[in-house]
Amino acid sequence: MGDYNPVVIRNIERVPNDIVESFRELSTPNVSDALERNRINGVMEGIRAMVQGAKMVGPAITVRYVPLSPAEQGTREDIGDYLFEIAQPGDVIVIDNGGVTTYTCWGDILTFTAIKLGIAGTVIDGVFRDYDNILKMKYPIFAKGTLPRTGKDRLQIDGINVPVKVGGILVRPGDLIIGDDTGVLRVPKERAHEVLKDAKEVEEAERMIIEAVKSGLTLREARQRYRYFQLQRAKS
Repeated sequence: MGDYNPVVIRNIERVPNDIVESFRELSTPNVSDALERNRINGVMEGIRAMVQGAKMVGPAITVRYVPLSPAEQGTREDIGDYLFEIAQPGDVIVIDNGGVTTYTCWGDILTFTAIKLGIAGTVIDGVFRDYDNILKMKYPIFAKGTLPRTGKDRLQIDGINVPVKVGGILVRPGDLIIGDDTGVLRVPKERAHEVLKDAKEVEEAERMIIEAVKSGLTLREARQRYRYFQLQRAKS
């Protein structure tokens, strides 16, 4: 076998915990509207919630896998070899497996380990297995789907805490990841504060619109009163 030297970065800058906690109260649609206002594309397309009702918010620990050459044998390492050393409670594991849907890169043993470490959830550009056991654990996992086939002898780690692409979106280590039943978003860590402010405005406007409609206004009137469509458009 050739030389195997994955890039492993152990220390990263994370979004401050108070900001993470504030995002926990918001839905992905409201945060998505705030991203639109700030001209940020953060919606991971094709990645869906696999465990309903399991919300996830936290800074990203990124993992990049690459296919193992057929001439080589044995998956030499996986994220499990690094979780105890690198991940902190509240982190989200974000895996770029190149969108592969013919073999998996996550299962119930990794899930059990992640829960033990207090990991907030996992996002996979690809598929995973042991779905029935993971459902019982109620672990937040977001992926393209499920498949029984192992990734052993088929993949290897290329980098940890390196820039990755998941659902068409660039994710850097420490960026904020938000997932709920509607989908998954990435908020750039250096823009988290302003996105949070705008998302709260959208949330409040929606609350006021519903109250206004309850009190007798038409939906058109309520939206105009609270500038709903302006809040969804990019800032000039």
